[in-house]
Amino acid sequence: MIKKITIIGATGHLGHRVTAKLVEKGVDVTAIVRDPIAAKSKLPANVRLVQGDVSDPDSLTAALQGTETLYITLNTETLDTRLPFHTEREGVINVVAAAKEAGVQHIMQIAGVDYAHPEFSAKGMAYGTNAIRKGGIDAIKASGIPYTFFYCSFFLDSLPKLLMDNQLAVIGNHVNPIWFTNSSDLAELVFKAIDNEAAQNKEFAVQGHEAMTYTEAATEFLGTYAPDADIIQLPMEAISQMGLPEEQTVFMEHVLTFVEQLQEKDVAGETRRVLGSPKYTITSFAQELREEA
Repeated sequence: MIKKITIIGATGHLGHRVTAKLVEKGVDVTAIVRDPIAAKSKLPANVRLVQGDVSDPDSLTAALQGTETLYITLNTETLDTRLPFHTEREGVINVVAAAKEAGVQHIMQIAGVDYAHPEFSAKGMAYGTNAIRKGGIDAIKASGIPYTFFYCSFFLDSLPKLLMDNQLAVIGNHVNPIWFTNSSDLAELVFKAIDNEAAQNKEFAVQGHEAMTYTEAATEFLGTYAPDADIIQLPMEAISQMGLPEEQTVFMEHVLTFVEQLQEKDVAGETRRVLGSPKYTITSFAQELREEA
C-alpha cells in the first residue's frame, strides 16, 4: 500500500530534503505552499502542489481536504514573542483548526530536543523560540488528533550554509558534545511513522550515532564535504562585527550562547526501539550532500 502524506513547510531548508527523501521512498507527497509556481522549482516534479497559507485559515481548510497524515516543518528566527503572528504559533493554531475540520487523522511536527528536555540547559537558560512555538505544540496536543513530535538535535544540514570563502567559523566556546542529526535520518523516521499506530501520541528524540563538540563535528563533516576548507575559531563578540541587522545579530548571539551551555544527553532510546536507529554517520551524510551539490 502506498503511503501518503501532506507537508507544510516543504520548501524550507530541512523540509525540501525530507520531502525529496520521502518521494524517493515512494511516498505520495502533497505540499501545501503559498506560491505553487515558485515551489515547483524547489521540489521533485511528482510532488502535488496545493495553494495554502498558514495565515489564511480558509485556504488551509480547502488545501487539507483528503489529507490523512500531515507533517509540519516550520521555523522561527526571532525572539519577539509580542509579534501578532508567528508561523509556529498562530500559523500552527490555524493549521490545527483546519485539520480538525478536514478530518486529518495524524499530525507530525518537529521542534528542538531542548524543548522536551529543558534539563539540558546547564545554566537554566531558556531558548527564546520555544516560548513562541509552545502555542502551536499545545494546540496540536489539545486537538484530539493523534500526534507525533520529533524533538531533534542540531542538524548537520546547517554546516554547508555556514561555509563562506572556504572557511567555516565556529563562534563561541563550544566544549559540550552534541548528538548531531540530519535530514536524511529524519525523513526515515517520518516515513516509518506514517500509518504507524505505535508512533501516535508519542514524542521522539531525534539524535545521531554519537556525540561530538561543535568543532569536532564540523571538522569531521568538512573532511568529506569540503576537504580544502578551514575551520576558524572566533569569540562570541565577532557576531556584532559582522554588519548583520540588529535583530539577526541578537538572534544569532542568543542561539550560540544557548548552544555553549547546552549539555545534551542520549535520550533517543524510545525512538530507536519504535522507529529504528539512525543510518547516517557524520561522514556518510557529508558524502551524500557533496554528491547532491
